[in-house]
Amino acid sequence: MRSAVRVRRRGVGLRQTMAGLHVWVGLLAGWLLYAMFLTGSVSFFRSEITQWMHPEVPFTQHVRDNGDVANKVVGTLATLASGSPQWSIDLPDARDANAYASWRGGQVDGQVQPDGKAIFDPATGQALPVRDTWGGEFFYYFHFTLHYLPSPLGRWIVGLAAMALLVALVSGVIIHKKIFANFFTFRPRKGQVSWLDAHNAFSVLGLPFHFMIAYTGLVALMTLYVPWGSAIVFDTARDKQAFMTQLHASMPTQPPSGQGIALANVGDMVRQAETRWGAGNIARVVLNNPGDASARVLVVRGETDRVSVSPQSLLFDGASGALLQASDPVGMAAELRSVFYALHLGRFADVVTRFLYFIVSLAGTAMVGTGLVLWAVKRRSRAESTGGSSTGPHTKPASRPSLVATKPVPLGLRVVERLNIASVAGLSIAMSAFLWGNRLLPVDMTQRAAWEIHLFFIVWLLALGHAMLRPVAKAWFEQWCTAAVLLALLPVLNALTSERNLFASIRSGDWVFAGVDLTVLALAGLHAVLAVRS
Repeated sequence: MRSAVRVRRRGVGLRQTMAGLHVWVGLLAGWLLYAMFLTGSVSFFRSEITQWMHPEVPFTQHVRDNGDVANKVVGTLATLASGSPQWSIDLPDARDANAYASWRGGQVDGQVQPDGKAIFDPATGQALPVRDTWGGEFFYYFHFTLHYLPSPLGRWIVGLAAMALLVALVSGVIIHKKIFANFFTFRPRKGQVSWLDAHNAFSVLGLPFHFMIAYTGLVALMTLYVPWGSAIVFDTARDKQAFMTQLHASMPTQPPSGQGIALANVGDMVRQAETRWGAGNIARVVLNNPGDASARVLVVRGETDRVSVSPQSLLFDGASGALLQASDPVGMAAELRSVFYALHLGRFADVVTRFLYFIVSLAGTAMVGTGLVLWAVKRRSRAESTGGSSTGPHTKPASRPSLVATKPVPLGLRVVERLNIASVAGLSIAMSAFLWGNRLLPVDMTQRAAWEIHLFFIVWLLALGHAMLRPVAKAWFEQWCTAAVLLALLPVLNALTSERNLFASIRSGDWVFAGVDLTVLALAGLHAVLAVRS
């Protein structure tokens, strides 16, 4: 009997310890985790967002012969980037019917040429005049680099936040004895009780996904976070190069010979690769020293038909078209890492699976957001009931939400409440402003892509200033309303500034543009509901 009592006491002590850990880790990392979750959620459709942000590119049906597309783009690059030592071509796939290319700067008649990139019409191979934008790539890279920070620093901060998420998930499971039973419990209009029910529901809804996405995100950057093992095993430069080759497809360096010779048929190389991997399953074609006797062509396999991102490629002699090397197998550790990375990115997913990724990831976003709000609601209830002092997280639930302070509350609580508003509702406004900027900034503006991103952060900062100046309840309502209006009017703005409006897109079968417009309308409705309920 005494033993059972001691076990129960130890259990209570563990849950109390985990409760404090869950609360404070969740709060301190919560603002960053919310931004990571939300931008990561939309990144599952980064290709579609990028296409929507290039409205001048005409809608085209998917082509069947990527070899023909490759030949046409190569023909254009021979003039457009004639002095470049390297071209990289992304061919059409199931999600995007257009071709993309980038090239390194070179020299033409003694003059240094800058790096370049362009979108190509797959039917003609001609470069299309388009506005400069990062498109959906901004959300993707912000999700794990935080943009303005140096890349290693941003990734380290994101890695620490991912570790904090794992701690919060484990501690959350421990402290909720009836976590799955509580999933089916929701008590509306009960103040912090309602927030707790919502937090539990969103947590349980995607719990396995949340564990997976946090862990696989850490594994994807394992060589940054834990480099010591690979440094010991791969201690020479050659070993390190072999290790990186297992992680990323790379073109062997080959100095130009100075002997000019025409490229072999690149389309035939692409078709040979498609025979091996399947039609339309080519990620990109990289050409080194095009037009030189030492030219090499690397054809890299896509990721749409496999739950892995392990690099698989074919290396061809650019002059003769002969296959020089096939790189398929990788080590067991590299393949395991590639599977985890593929699960995190979801590039293998079809449309339905990608939407499931998106919805469950939004549930994770809501899990973090409701946790942040719950922290503030608990302490405001406590502060108001004690005349302004808050002593801990375990407070008696309020019968209804107490959003307007009637007594002085601690400065820390007031700061957290404002940061919650700007981090949650303000981020929706900033992301909407980024899309608005794509349509409203002048097409020929210098550093236009950078200013789209600057606009995102400027609006986000203004949202923080608004939250600091307005009462809490009014700030929530006003920012949710602003986000709802910006999202609802985005399809209207698209119709006024491009020829690819919602109705025209539906009629022509352009489901990328129609899908983006319909999704933002659905999100506008969600934000309107949040405004009414705030």
